[in-house]
Amino acid sequence: MTKLYLRMMIIFGTVLLWASACFASGGKVTYPDGTPVVGAEVNVHLQEVDKYKLTTDANGRFTLPTMDFFDAFVQIKAPDGLDYATVNLPAEVFDKSNVSVVLQPMR
Repeated sequence: MTKLYLRMMIIFGTVLLWASACFASGGKVTYPDGTPVVGAEVNVHLQEVDKYKLTTDANGRFTLPTMDFFDAFVQIKAPDGLDYATVNLPAEVFDKSNVSVVLQPMR
């Protein structure tokens, strides 16, 4: 009975890890020198309305809560908002896997 329970837990854990890796949508935001952007503003716009407002964590990562919006745009701004250009990408870019976004200095 214990072996059966252990096997079931291993299978369940493997499926859960696989699903979270496959269905996680989000990305990482960095500066041109490769350092992560902490506290970058990530906004999801759907039909001219802010649907979600997120910020990047200490590693510059963010995770979109759902991918029910294929017509949406993801807008990423640096925390200071002045020195780096804003990035606008279609939400479907983040559908398959984690995407790395490098903020570019404003000219």
